[in-house]
Amino acid sequence: MTIDYNVTFSFALPLPLQAALGFVRDVKTSLQYAAFKEIAVTPDPGSEHQLVWASLPINAALFGQHDLSFKSRLVITPHGARLEGLSLGGDKAGWAELSGEAEVNSLPTGSVAHYTLQIVVHLELPTPEKWGGKALLKMIDLTARTVLADVTEGFPQAVQRAAAETALALTRQVRSDLVNGADNGVAHGDIDDSGAGTARAERPDNV
Repeated sequence: MTIDYNVTFSFALPLPLQAALGFVRDVKTSLQYAAFKEIAVTPDPGSEHQLVWASLPINAALFGQHDLSFKSRLVITPHGARLEGLSLGGDKAGWAELSGEAEVNSLPTGSVAHYTLQIVVHLELPTPEKWGGKALLKMIDLTARTVLADVTEGFPQAVQRAAAETALALTRQVRSDLVNGADNGVAHGDIDDSGAGTARAERPDNV
């Protein structure tokens, strides 16, 4: 059984362009609050890219709790980064694919990030031989799609939370650097960080 779900969203973040590019390319940071477990990034042998490893927890009453592993290739693009979902066939419980792209553009103040993400779940289920079995598979399909929708609809808030924390940390670092510079006789002005840590989000598009 194969189930896929897509989500697209955009949001403004109080980061200059280069810092925003670094944020979307650092998947361990940008996706740290998404519904994934054990995110790891490793070199991709034989290429200049990296591999992203994690698992997607799926919990539905009809087929129980499963952590569906996925592997994606992380490709740096001129305006952000792209994830290419790779096959993990052979897992008895099933597996997942995560693909998508993040693109950053500058604004007069800060930047704007555009995300498109797709999750494909592959569930290994027995072939039904009777009408009762087919009906059960339909119920599993509906339940899995509902669970997957709940998971993916939390992506925008998760990424925005990580972006806000990154912006706040950057502001504090700048403030600290300026204070240290003042201690060494370097003049500096006040820093207005009233907007840091607040991502102005658009409502995610309905899929």
